Amino acid sequence: MIAAGVFLSQSQLISETIPGSIQTVTASAILIIVACVIMLISSLSGCGGAFKRNAIPIYAYLILAFLVLAMSIAGVIIAAVNSPQITTAITTGLSNIAKTEYGDPRFEKLTIAMDALQKRLQCCGGNSYFEYTDSVWANISATTATNPNPVPPSCCITETPRCGQDRPNDAVIFVQPCSVQSGLTRGLVFRSVLGLGITACVIQAIAILCSIILLYDLEFNEGKGSHSTTKVVVIKEEAS
Repeated sequence: MIAAGVFLSQSQLISETIPGSIQTVTASAILIIVACVIMLISSLSGCGGAFKRNAIPIYAYLILAFLVLAMSIAGVIIAAVNSPQITTAITTGLSNIAKTEYGDPRFEKLTIAMDALQKRLQCCGGNSYFEYTDSVWANISATTATNPNPVPPSCCITETPRCGQDRPNDAVIFVQPCSVQSGLTRGLVFRSVLGLGITACVIQAIAILCSIILLYDLEFNEGKGSHSTTKVVVIKEEAS
């Protein structure tokens, strides 16, 4: 989970495709990292308390577990409410990259990231491969293309230098848009966030319940046992 949070917060492609006014992805990534660090610290505290039969570390774990649970619930609500905006922002961002930034020397890293995405997902363009037809890339690198709808080499099933520019037909390229291939639909984003969030909340709730049971055992059962033992010792001393 920490790795996923770091990836989300540092991803070049995601940071470029999300408009400045929408910071939900970055905020969610930071929330994931903070929650996981707190969970790790609290788990060490809880394990130490359970091993030593000491209530104080378990109380600390319980407080931190409630905090993580609250953060998980907040994360689910934020992501669920903003999932349509996140989806729209990413799909629009991918489309803008294909049209206006891909192939521009000023955006070399972004071009490399888009190539990697298209190869990995076997897709082409943000919402359509036709986005490259009148794009910045086409005006710079595909001015002599024989196909009226040129695409970059990374869109080709078998990549060669001019495979997307001089192709005889579309059978040799990936025709699915990257927004579809990457599963960036409102329903999928919502279900994924909701499922992961609910799972995290249920796990935390079970951990909190187990901590409360352990605390009850330590505070009441063992406390009563030690009190009874002390009482028996006092009675014996008085009798002697």
